[in-house]
Amino acid sequence: EAYVRIHPQVTLSWFYPLRAHGDIQWASPVQDCLKEIHRWENMKDRREPLTIDMIHFQSRQCLPSTPHSLDQALYDWEVCGIYAGFRLSEWAQDNHVRHLGQVKLAIDGKPTAFLIGDLEFYKENRRHMSLSEALCRPWLVRSIDVQWRYQKNGNKKEKKTFVRVGRSGPHLKTHTLCSVSAWLRIVQRWADLKLSLLHPLAVFTDSGLASGKLDFIRPSHINNALRCAATAVYNITDPQALRRFSSHSIRVGACVALHAAGVQQQDIKFALRWKSDSFYAYLRNLPCQSARMADAVLHFDPNKFTLIPDSPVG
Repeated sequence: EAYVRIHPQVTLSWFYPLRAHGDIQWASPVQDCLKEIHRWENMKDRREPLTIDMIHFQSRQCLPSTPHSLDQALYDWEVCGIYAGFRLSEWAQDNHVRHLGQVKLAIDGKPTAFLIGDLEFYKENRRHMSLSEALCRPWLVRSIDVQWRYQKNGNKKEKKTFVRVGRSGPHLKTHTLCSVSAWLRIVQRWADLKLSLLHPLAVFTDSGLASGKLDFIRPSHINNALRCAATAVYNITDPQALRRFSSHSIRVGACVALHAAGVQQQDIKFALRWKSDSFYAYLRNLPCQSARMADAVLHFDPNKFTLIPDSPVG
């Protein structure tokens, strides 16, 4: 039973074939495992999502004079995260991490969080750009491919493409929600702070300047920023309600945003790298969904569809 609880995915693969052949020796512990999974999926204390309004609030906390501040770094990662639904280990560090020797490593000995080598840059028409060219002429970057070397779903070296939003030019202001611009600011921070190829990208400095003390983004930083945004944007002040905003809110927010936009469920699974249907637990009751339902009812055409069984159409 201990093995079942530690390795639920492996054990679940045994359950149905064994039951079909009448061998129910493992049925009880597997059922326990299923009940535990069900309990987690139906927890009342589910994490609340990061929202677009919260990202806009975070952007207003940034100052051009401090491009490497915690506020600026968090804003950049929130923008990227709302498109890709980052898991914490994919980009940030645990609360105890203070130096490079403490970061979480993958089985290849490299940090699990994104590295500079996980990014590829492209001009218009998908013409490849070098890192140095992207740094010198960032306005030419039209898309960026990001690689997940290792991830929870077991897929190695999976890539997702981020595309530019809005116009770009050497003197044009970038769109607040442009993920390409956010990635380029992260890359520029890596260059300005003179980090190594194996240094995680999610960092900031205490002064917001390249000369400041380097630190890693951690859950405590993320939680505080999200709760501050939730209070400012939605007037949430109840401590228990605020605790539902955490580092996992970025992944929840990406799922909710895609669902609210009417993106098909299979596309949500693919975009956010889910193999199972567990993302259903992330979905929320939203006014925009009710508006779509109301629109469908208001524009119902009985000449195209009938509710009466076996009746002719038209």
